[in-house]
Amino acid sequence: MKMTEKKELKNKNNINFKDKKILNLLNNINYSNNLNKLLSHHSSFSGKIIFSLIENEHLNNILKFLKKYNIHPKYIKNILNINKNINYFYMIDNIQKSFLDKKNNILFICMQDLLPGLIYNYKYADIKKNINLFQTVNLSQLILNHPIIHIEHGIGRYQGLTTITTANIKSEYLIISYAEGDKLYVPVSSLHLVLPYNESPIEHAPLHKLGGEEWYKEKNKINNIIYDHAAYLLKIYAKRIVEKGYPFRIDVKLYQDFCNDCLFKITKDQYEVMQSVIQDMSKSIPMDRLICGDVGFGKTEIAMRASFISVLNHKQVVVLVPTTLLAQQHYRNFKNRFRNYSFIINILSRFQTLQEQNIIFKESQNGKINILIGTHKLLFKQIQWFNLGLLIIDEEHRFGVNHKEIIKKMYSHVDILTLTATPIPRTLNMAITGIKDLSIISSPPSTRLAIKTFIQEYNPLLIRKTILREIARGGQIYYIYNKVQNIINIAKKLSILIPEASIKIGHGQMNNIELKKVMNEFYNNKFHVLVCTTIIESGVDIPQANTIIIENSDHFGLSQLHQLRGRVGRSSHQAYALFLVNNFKTITSDAKKRLDAISSVDNFGGGFSLSNQDLEIRGVGEILGQEQSGHIKKIGFSLYIELLNNAVNLLKQGKILSSNQTLEKSLETQLCVSSLLPDDYIVDVNTRLYFYKKLANAKKEIQIEEIQADLIKQFGQLPNFSKNLILIAKIRLISNQIGVKYIKSNNKIGLIKFHNDNSLNIKYLLKIFQKEPRIWKMINETKIQFVINFDNDDLRLNWILNTLKNLCNNMST
Repeated sequence: MKMTEKKELKNKNNINFKDKKILNLLNNINYSNNLNKLLSHHSSFSGKIIFSLIENEHLNNILKFLKKYNIHPKYIKNILNINKNINYFYMIDNIQKSFLDKKNNILFICMQDLLPGLIYNYKYADIKKNINLFQTVNLSQLILNHPIIHIEHGIGRYQGLTTITTANIKSEYLIISYAEGDKLYVPVSSLHLVLPYNESPIEHAPLHKLGGEEWYKEKNKINNIIYDHAAYLLKIYAKRIVEKGYPFRIDVKLYQDFCNDCLFKITKDQYEVMQSVIQDMSKSIPMDRLICGDVGFGKTEIAMRASFISVLNHKQVVVLVPTTLLAQQHYRNFKNRFRNYSFIINILSRFQTLQEQNIIFKESQNGKINILIGTHKLLFKQIQWFNLGLLIIDEEHRFGVNHKEIIKKMYSHVDILTLTATPIPRTLNMAITGIKDLSIISSPPSTRLAIKTFIQEYNPLLIRKTILREIARGGQIYYIYNKVQNIINIAKKLSILIPEASIKIGHGQMNNIELKKVMNEFYNNKFHVLVCTTIIESGVDIPQANTIIIENSDHFGLSQLHQLRGRVGRSSHQAYALFLVNNFKTITSDAKKRLDAISSVDNFGGGFSLSNQDLEIRGVGEILGQEQSGHIKKIGFSLYIELLNNAVNLLKQGKILSSNQTLEKSLETQLCVSSLLPDDYIVDVNTRLYFYKKLANAKKEIQIEEIQADLIKQFGQLPNFSKNLILIAKIRLISNQIGVKYIKSNNKIGLIKFHNDNSLNIKYLLKIFQKEPRIWKMINETKIQFVINFDNDDLRLNWILNTLKNLCNNMST
């Protein structure tokens, strides 16, 4: 019996499963096509069933889900532990697809097939599409009883999601508890009003009284201060846009030839980012773009393509990097990438003698050098340029405040491209508010594998085993020890522990010739283990080095750990990172948070998230200054950014701040339909929260349609309740655009109430009333009524949506 459609498989007449519980389960969920095909060929199966889960992160939700169908699987480590008297089991294993073990009569059901998208990582998905993900990411990682902000009601504590049924209408609500035991139930359609509270320590977060005056006064007071800060930021922005830049011209054929020389196929993200860079460079206003992409995601290729355009326009390029080793790395890569062209590329760092440096200064001034790569020596006053057009800053978070002030003065008139894996909050702040343009590369090269990360107490046998395993597969190892005075002893201990390994040392206090020699030998695979300090933190790219061991990892910052880990996994081989601590019991709470963060963010695209987590752990005072820190602790960094963004937009429009202009006006919808993502469609609470937040934050209809497509792709066709949710999100979006205060409707009658300062076109409205007098009625200047019978909710919601769209398309200007 061959079946190809899921609806056939779900028909009880077509299935011979002796197990009615599984049959009931299959009849009520949208499982994947892979499981569909498997079961269609083995429909009479009656053996043991093992539910396989790749990781135990979602275990409680899965067991709860299966329990609804009276399925109570027993945990087993492997199939040898199967009990003959039990039918259902679950195990944690890296099984990617469901399959039937005919020999042992065991059906393995991968939970990814049973509940498509369950294991999908939403922490970093679609990070490029909407900068509001800076909040979406955090909201999807909420923990019970942690602080949370409601823009209108203040800071409370998150109590989870709950489904409430009223008059047979189901909706899901986020619960926030406040002082004196009060609770607020927030409809998921209003999650744009909910933000995470990220300040450290979270146990000291305020707890406001629901309905109290304290929050309203505090928010408005700080909003006025933020308005002044926004004016300062816009002053920087205004100064830059009045500078006369150079509009680069693109020779399409030559540029395409250069792109074709690239040895790998660039990702869609890289292509889109490069298109933005080309648009910026074509303008007469100097470019100021931040490119945020994880380690190894191809930021350097973007920099090279921009450099090519600059040199073709007879403009010089400066590539500014924080370390000598990164300068060497870029110099080698640029020379190789431009090997088919006669461009003059040079390097300026401490590896050059004084005589060599003076020659470089002279050649940069007379225009002989096309591309100059260097460290902070490029900020010396004696360096002059013949015709500078582009400044590329790599790893901007490694430069201090003084260096950045010099950059502002020396390079204010040229195009600036900033590259980073973990943007500092100040830069992120400027990007979010539109002072800097922001591009994000969120997808890895197709051949890259996520780095496997392990945090362990110091253990010589573990170190030996890890190093020998890497050597056995022809690879190399970084061993990080960050105290120069003792690094020789560490290398000697490793030599005794692993006599099979060849070991050398590298650190910043070595003389230039010796350090350069060691790094070149390691690059050329002349020895196995490089025992070094964090000198290799930025940009060192050695494809055959695929294991890194970090001693005393609890002493490193979060950004440092992420950068160090990024030194491995630069090829298609599986890479490993081993973070060692002397004693788990003695590490500080902040160190534990850093290690927890780095181990949880072991997938691609984590640098953006880690930048935010670093902010949470360190606190904003250390980065943005104590004055801003005090304000942020009172209202939370997320709301601070929202208010700052709003203030910048008001100033750009020439508007004055008032209390009713701080953020979006609230909108109430009562449409008498169930609208939610059912828990048997998406089991994981935080994943549902992620999608609810994305829908609430959507600013364009196409974004809602992308979310809908993502849901279908990951979880299967939408249930009716979820279709309603999508339609209501679109209704809310259009309603906000035309100034609707609330909209209420059942299947016979409806009311639309507008704010006083709405965008209605009264002439168009009167035309509708004259055309359909039996449907429409004007209640007063801001309220209209419609009376119309509908056979079903889908028709009604679509009619309301189309009506609002017509009003929107005919708004007064």
